[in-house]
Amino acid sequence: MASQDSNSEPAFEKLSNEFLICPLCYEHYKTPKVLPCQHTFCLPCLRSYVAARGIDGTVPCPMCKELVLIPSNDVANLKNNFMIVSLLHFVESSKAASPPAQKLASLPQQGNTSSLDKAQIPCGACSEAAGLNSFCQICSLWLCSTCTKAHSRLAQTSNHQLMSASDVDKHCKSLVDMGEKALSELQLANLESQEILISQIQQLPENLSLMKAKILSVAEEAHKIIQDKTTELTQHLTQFQQNQEQELSMKLDLTENRKKDLDQIQTLLSQVNISSDGYDNQVAMKTVENFLNTASVADFSLCSDVPPSLAFTPFNTLPELKNLNLGHLSAILDPKNSSTFLNNRPLTVHKISSLIEREYISALAISKFADKFVVSNNKSIVVFKNGSKQPTTFLSPLTERPICKPWGITYCEEHRLVFITDAGRHEGEGAVVAYSHDGAFQSVIASGLTLPRGITVHKNFIFVCDQIDKCIYIFNIRGKIHKILKKTADGRYYFTGPMFIAVGNNGLIAVSDDCYSVKIFDRECNLLFTYYSSLAESQFWDVTVMHCGSVIVCDWKHGLHKISSDFRNNGLVCIEKNSLREPSALAVLENGNAIFVATFEGEVYTVI
Repeated sequence: MASQDSNSEPAFEKLSNEFLICPLCYEHYKTPKVLPCQHTFCLPCLRSYVAARGIDGTVPCPMCKELVLIPSNDVANLKNNFMIVSLLHFVESSKAASPPAQKLASLPQQGNTSSLDKAQIPCGACSEAAGLNSFCQICSLWLCSTCTKAHSRLAQTSNHQLMSASDVDKHCKSLVDMGEKALSELQLANLESQEILISQIQQLPENLSLMKAKILSVAEEAHKIIQDKTTELTQHLTQFQQNQEQELSMKLDLTENRKKDLDQIQTLLSQVNISSDGYDNQVAMKTVENFLNTASVADFSLCSDVPPSLAFTPFNTLPELKNLNLGHLSAILDPKNSSTFLNNRPLTVHKISSLIEREYISALAISKFADKFVVSNNKSIVVFKNGSKQPTTFLSPLTERPICKPWGITYCEEHRLVFITDAGRHEGEGAVVAYSHDGAFQSVIASGLTLPRGITVHKNFIFVCDQIDKCIYIFNIRGKIHKILKKTADGRYYFTGPMFIAVGNNGLIAVSDDCYSVKIFDRECNLLFTYYSSLAESQFWDVTVMHCGSVIVCDWKHGLHKISSDFRNNGLVCIEKNSLREPSALAVLENGNAIFVATFEGEVYTVI
C-alpha cells in the first residue's frame, strides 16, 4: 500500500501542474471560463485582460487571437469549464483524503474498546483523567464533572452551551446523512472524471491522426501554391525575354539601315574629295548637307548605358500565402532619367534644420505656425520652433506620462494637440497619448495596442497603424473605436504589416505596407489602388496626401515617389539638386504650400 500511495501522489501533482494551470497567471484555475475556441482562463484573469484589450464587447483570445464575442459584455457570462472544475475537485478531494485515511488505519476498529479506555482520556480543562461528562461547543473542550460545574458557574463561560456525550452522539449521527451525500457527490464527480479521462486517452490517437492528415493536406496545398506562383513568375520572365529580344532586334535592324545611309554619305564625301567636276560635287554636297541637317546624335543613340533587366523583390513574410504573390517583377529604370514632377516642374529643396546627434527621424508633424515636432531614433521627441535650427526637448522629464518608445506623431490644429504612438517596452503595451502643443500631458487615447506605428488625424478621427495586428484602428477623439480596417469581405488581410498612414482633405487614405507597397483607400475604406515601385530595392516609409489628391511616398533607397490622383502618372519625383537622400518622414503645411521631408541623417528639408 505504501508504494501505491507514493506513486499516486506524483500523478496528482502532474495532473495539477499540466492541466489545471491558467496560462495567464500560471496558478490553479479560479472559476475557469472556456472561450468558444476551447481555451480556458481564470475569471479574474479574463476580467483584467478584457479591461486592457477588449473592444466593443469583443476580445481576441490570449492564446490563438480568435475574436471572441463577450456575452452581455461580461466575461462572467461565459460558460464554466466543468471538466476543469471536476478535475480540480477530484485532485483536491483526493489529496485531502489521503492523510485521514492513514490516520483511520491507526485508529481502533468499531467495538474494540480494549485499545482505548475512555476513562483515561484527560479533561480538556484540568487535564485529569476523571471521566468525561460534557462537551463545550464554543471552547471545543471535553470536560469532567467537576470542570463542567465550574464551567457553568464562571462569568466568562456561564453562557456557553454544554452538550452531554449522548447529545454529541446524536448530533454526529445526524451529520452522517449529509456526509454520505457529500461523499457520494465527490465519488460521482471522481467517477465521471475518470470516465472522461479514459475516453480522452482512447480518442487521442485518432484525434492526432486526423490532425496530422490535416497538417499534411495544408502543407501539400501550400506547396502547390508555391509551385503555381513560381511557374507564374518564370512565365513572366520568359515573356520578358521574348519581348526584349524582339525589341532589341528591331533596334538592331534600324541601326543596320542607318549604317547603310551613313556609308552612302561617306561615299559621296570621298567622291567630292577626289573629283574635279564642280557640278557633280555641288549636287553631292547638297545631299550631304540635307542629310546632316535632318539627322542628330539623339536619333542615332537608341540605347542607354543601363541594360534592360528585371528586378525580383521577394516579400519578407507570407502569412496569407494564397492571397499574396511571391514578389513583384518590374523593369529596372535609371533614376537619373526619371521625369515625374510634383507640380509640373522639378522640386526645389532647402535644408532648414538638423538634429545634433544626426539620428534617423521616423515621424514628423507640422503645426499651423510651422513648428516641427520630430520623433528621433524611436527614443526621443524634439521640436524645432519656426525659424530655429536648434531642436529643443518637447516633453518635460517630469511629465505625468513619459513616452517609452515613440514611433509616430501627428498634430491636430483644431484641438491644438500632439498625438504620439508609444510602442512600449513589450509587445501589447502600445498606446496613443495626447499632449498639448507645449508638451503637457493631456490624456491616454488608447492602450493595450500590440505594436502601434504611424498615426494621423482627420476630422476628429485618429488613424493608427498596428504593425503586428495587421490593421488600422480608427478612434474618435475620446479614444472610442470607430472602425477597424483589417480584412476584406471574404476574410483576406489587407495588410502584411502597415507602417505609416496619411489621410487627405478628400478622405483618401494612403498606407505604406511592410515597406514594399502603398495601398490607397477611399473615405469608405474601399481599396482603390496598390502601388509598387519600379525601382530595385525600394523601401517605402512615410506617406502624405496632397490637396490635389496626389500621394507622396518616402523611398529611403531612392527618394520621393508620386502617385497621381488618377493613379496613371506614378514614379520617382524629379528634384533639381540631388541633395535629398534617404527620406523617411513627411509633413505638409495646412495650406498645402510646402512639403517638409525628414531623413535618416536627422535632417529636415522644405520641398517646394
